[in-house]
Amino acid sequence: MTRRALLGFFALFILAACGPKGSYTHVGPEELYQAVERGAVIVDVRTPQEFAGGHVPGAINLPVEAIAQWGDTLPKDKPVYLYCRSGNRSRQAAEYLKRKGYTNLYNLEGGVLAIERAGFPLVR
Repeated sequence: MTRRALLGFFALFILAACGPKGSYTHVGPEELYQAVERGAVIVDVRTPQEFAGGHVPGAINLPVEAIAQWGDTLPKDKPVYLYCRSGNRSRQAAEYLKRKGYTNLYNLEGGVLAIERAGFPLVR
């Protein structure tokens, strides 16, 4: 192997090592509710007041504003689904958890607004 090829390989290795640690996938309401039926971990990252106004059955309320306190408490060996009102805060939470090494993450695109449009029930 030439020195130039070795240096190129080393540079690619360093770039790969510095990249993101985890990953997440965007899902829609139907996939979220299928996950509810399978007993997946469902996290509502909205405020407690928003949560009380209507949430996904079985969801736990962990506000994104306190993610530094709860970000390491979720299981890494189970699917974790995140949602909020519109998908913005849950995407921020997914980005944070991705940096913490979570790889089995799912973000609900469109949030509760998408759930309501699709006609799925919320617990009130």
